[in-house]
Order: sequence, then structure tokens, then C-alpha cells
Amino acid sequence: MNTGEQLCLACGLCCDGTLFDNVQLGPGDDAKKMKALGLPVTISRARTPVIFFRQPCTALCADRTCQVYADRPGQCRTFECGVFKDAQARRITFAAALRLVKQARRKADNIRRLLRQLGDTEEHRPLGDRFRRTQRRMESGAADAAAGATFAELGLAVHQLNLMAHEKFYTKAEAQ
Repeated sequence: MNTGEQLCLACGLCCDGTLFDNVQLGPGDDAKKMKALGLPVTISRARTPVIFFRQPCTALCADRTCQVYADRPGQCRTFECGVFKDAQARRITFAAALRLVKQARRKADNIRRLLRQLGDTEEHRPLGDRFRRTQRRMESGAADAAAGATFAELGLAVHQLNLMAHEKFYTKAEAQ
């Protein structure tokens, strides 16, 4: 196993609902095959329909391997996070990349803990979706002071994870 594979197996943030809310299927992806593989494929009702499945990915195993790796959608095949790219290009060491992954995973786990504290136990939903749902509930005025303080902590934690994700994990289009 190469260091890139080791890094991905230590991470899984692109599959577990931390970085993305859904995976969009592209023209080269067979939606029926994806459904047959157990992915909950949905077609949006937009004017131009979009075929996608929600995160966390149902094919993600506890050891962060993928049950459908050989047949995974194009978006999954082509995505390489910034940490992975930096490690592959030797801009950072493998050890530094692992530290970033562990730091991001701790931040995401803290957010999940705070969401559970605030009554959101829907672990099958992506973090962003869970946060937005909790935010709407909290802003409806149904929270006591303790819940308000926990929500403030949650908001800060989400902000810190988003900053890290944008700085280290999301990739930018290469300048031409």
C-alpha cells in the first residue's frame, strides 16, 4: 500500500459527510448500477435534473475502505484533496499530512458530539446538513440558555472546520 492509499484510509473525510453533502453522478456513471451496488441514488426535481447520492456514503466501511471502490462514481475517482496533493508533491511530509487529517477528524468528531448534545442524532446525514437543521431549530427560539451556549460552541467549531477544509482539503482549479 502506498502512502497516498494510507493517507486516504486514515482520513475518509470526503466520504463520511464531513467535506461534502452529496456526490453528483456524471455522464460516465451508470445510475442503475450505482443503485444496484447499494448507493441511494436520487434524481433532483430541478429544471435540469441532477443525479446524486447523499453523504455519508453507504459504501464507506468502518475501516474507511470503500465497498464499491472498483465501481465508484467519477467524482469519487477524480477527487484528490489538497492534503493528498501536497503530500504526493512532497510539499508536506506524510507525517504532516497525517497530522492534518487527525486534526480535521478531531474537529469533525467534536461537531458530531455537539450536535448530539443539541438533540441531533441523525448520523446518516452530512455534517453541513445537520448543522443547518440545528441552526434553524435554534433560531426558532426553542432553546434555553445552556443550549444556546452549546450552539455558540457548535457554530465556532463548524467555522473552524470550514476554515481548515477550505485552506487544506478543498482543491482550487489549477492556474493555466
